[in-house]
Amino acid sequence: MNKIKILPKNLADKIAAGEVVERPASVVKELVENSIDAGASEIDIYILDTGKKMIKIIDNGSGMPLDDLKIACQRHSTSKIETALDLEKINTLGFRGEALSSIAAVSFLSITSSTVHSSLAWTIKVEGGLEQGIYQTARSKGTTIEVRNLFFNTPARLKFLKTKATEMFHLIRVVTELSLAYPEIGFKLINNDTEIINLLAQGSLLDRIRALLGEELAEQLVPVSFAVSPLEIRGFISRPGFNHTNRKNQFIFVNNRSITDKTISHAIIQAYQTFKMEKQFPSLIIFIHTLPELIDVNVHPGKREIRFQDSAVLHDLLVKVIRDALTDKNRLPEFAGAGNYNYPQSADMNQENTIKEHNENNYSLKRDYRPAVNYAPQSVDKELFHAARKDTFALNELEPLRDCLQVKSTYIIFEDKDGLEIVDQHAAHERILFDQLLKQFQSKRVETQKLLLPVTLNFSKAQMVLFNEYAGMLRDLGFEVDEFGDKTVAVYAYPAILGEINIGDVFTNIIAELIDGQETADLNKEVSKLLAPIACHSAVRANQKLNTAQINALLDQLWNTDAPYTCPHGRPTVTKIGWKELEKMFKRR
Repeated sequence: MNKIKILPKNLADKIAAGEVVERPASVVKELVENSIDAGASEIDIYILDTGKKMIKIIDNGSGMPLDDLKIACQRHSTSKIETALDLEKINTLGFRGEALSSIAAVSFLSITSSTVHSSLAWTIKVEGGLEQGIYQTARSKGTTIEVRNLFFNTPARLKFLKTKATEMFHLIRVVTELSLAYPEIGFKLINNDTEIINLLAQGSLLDRIRALLGEELAEQLVPVSFAVSPLEIRGFISRPGFNHTNRKNQFIFVNNRSITDKTISHAIIQAYQTFKMEKQFPSLIIFIHTLPELIDVNVHPGKREIRFQDSAVLHDLLVKVIRDALTDKNRLPEFAGAGNYNYPQSADMNQENTIKEHNENNYSLKRDYRPAVNYAPQSVDKELFHAARKDTFALNELEPLRDCLQVKSTYIIFEDKDGLEIVDQHAAHERILFDQLLKQFQSKRVETQKLLLPVTLNFSKAQMVLFNEYAGMLRDLGFEVDEFGDKTVAVYAYPAILGEINIGDVFTNIIAELIDGQETADLNKEVSKLLAPIACHSAVRANQKLNTAQINALLDQLWNTDAPYTCPHGRPTVTKIGWKELEKMFKRR
């Protein structure tokens, strides 16, 4: 009996679908790209339950005649290419003929379409890859595609979807990318009857940036421009000093296709060398246009990876173009007055601390709260840690320590009966803050600290979705926050235990860590997911000098936590070199 078998069509289609349809955002990307290729000037996207229940795309493109509609959902059916030579000069976003068949294989799909040459429209329905029929209906020129019950027959894929907020973030990200690439097209995104994006067709890329990414980011951009046949580079990059802790505000397009590419990413890092701090990333929206035959977009079914015929030349040229813009004073904005910036407020300016009681019913996880662990009362010398945050403290000389030493202003070394203990001061303080915040949350009495003036933070459309999902929980953790416009959040208070913090950095990192969060019904996990970045970005940093009292307070409080040997992210806080191991190093044993 043969061991090798040809897979049945429905199973092969499901496997192929796994490469193209990763999540609801993948469906939206493929369908909207088809609308763009069809010449649509208006594209409306309707979502239910972040796309799991329904995705509907309505466009006013060229539409499909009946004969095309009959074969549109079959694998490798496409109007974009006909011969192998066409693969060498692809001018459209779609071309593989896999999207509709892949989507149809894992959903209930219906397509209604009409052309300008017909007074009739036709609808085809496909469920799990099986055609259910074609019938006549009415519609003006264009196409409506409706996808329901996504992944109904692939429960494993459904199980690995992230939280609703995360999936919505990716949906908005896809629409943002396509909207930036095609400002001449109007886009509308509606989720559960709530309008998320409504962009009129307009020719200005900068207006699109303002609408999608925020006014604050737009004001910090400088233009880049280069054109020597067959290559053109244009767009906007953030000025020196305006950076983020992640790459979420980086958009790279090649021939209007949103892509990810290691060569381009490396060129950006090299170009910004000496213009940014380590682990900081600039914002940029860059368009690269070249001849289709000089790139290969047929690398992966997702079509986000491409190959350049001469990537080394592009790398060096991109470095030069970006650096020229960063050093051109005529393109850089003038320095604004301090009054135009929002600085984090000091923690010791005669501000009143208040105790805020919270109610877990304020946020989406409405269930009884059960503490994951029992926390014993501990003595907290808050002032010592507030003092450790002051910039002036870094100038103090180290006081002599008998059994304890701070090295590289980062590690604390001391001895016990078994050997030398080495403590990472940042990871240790991160654990302490995490436990103290969690304890206050569990007791429903979080000590908050009012700001003299509210700090306003500007988010993108996608980031605002994540903020709104977790705003109630953030309030119960001690952050008094409110929406202050379409893409702006105002912070009025924060947990007093954090001392002096940069509110903007803390919130940016919270949002970044929430993006890849797995959906869970466990309130403890949800709270921990928020507390980990808060503690991390509020803790004493590496390269920060501490005095004797601060070191002793740090160690005492670390040992009083329930998990003193790791930070909330799992990094070790303490490592040990035993006396025997040390003696072996010096050949004493």
